[in-house]
Amino acid sequence: MSQLTLPIAIRSVSVSSITRERSEITRGGTATSARVSSDSTDAEAWIRALPQAEQKIWIRQLEPDDAADVVQRASPEERQRLLGLLDESHRKEVTGLLAYAEDAAGGLMNPRYAQARADMSVDEAVTYLRRQAREKLELPYYVYVLDQEQRLVGVVSFREVFAAPPQKTVREVMRTDLVKAPVEMDQESLSRLFAQHDLLAIPIVDAAGHMKGVVTVDDIVDVVQEEATEDAQKFGGMEALDTPYLTTSILTMLKKRGGWLAALFIGELLTASAM
Repeated sequence: MSQLTLPIAIRSVSVSSITRERSEITRGGTATSARVSSDSTDAEAWIRALPQAEQKIWIRQLEPDDAADVVQRASPEERQRLLGLLDESHRKEVTGLLAYAEDAAGGLMNPRYAQARADMSVDEAVTYLRRQAREKLELPYYVYVLDQEQRLVGVVSFREVFAAPPQKTVREVMRTDLVKAPVEMDQESLSRLFAQHDLLAIPIVDAAGHMKGVVTVDDIVDVVQEEATEDAQKFGGMEALDTPYLTTSILTMLKKRGGWLAALFIGELLTASAM
């Protein structure tokens, strides 16, 4: 399916969108400049560096999956404090995501998605979708059709919904040949599923077929980039750091990279001796 031009405006804030801009943070009248990278580790450090009132503002602007990443990367004692900055509904969503492994589909998904019922008319579905769009939804490429038990029964693109005759039902325009992923699917398998079917988003379901959330292609791109960076670091004789470089302690740096560098040094000595 091709990317859609949506007829309704949807406001969505993610870690990567925050990081594309510089934010001027004022502390006690002194202006400083801070930049967050698209990596959730840097986002967590950046948010923690803000005054607590501003921390609450910024973390509440994140999508649930991005906020879960920030909380997941924080130290155990910081997690409860960060969760306490969220409003009740947002905190419930984030806590639910934290129950899944970070590298599984359940840990990558966003629990907010556009949905409709199969027996709705297209006109009713459009009205319902406009109402959903006023909430902080992930940029919706597809509308997921659920039954009364919240099981996924079909999918239809936004373009198909808005182009269909208003008197038709959603059942008549939806597709039932679904590509979906279980919550426990690992991120490598999920990325292959995206590549195989050339989709912009994939619904995530539990063992009973209940819709739990959606993973978008930009989520997978972030994962692939992070894994490629880690592989490049290991290839260069370095173990990937779990915290931003400038905030990593000397002891942690030695543990992560000392062994690799020592091995390379000894190898270089042996090579020089052989020559």
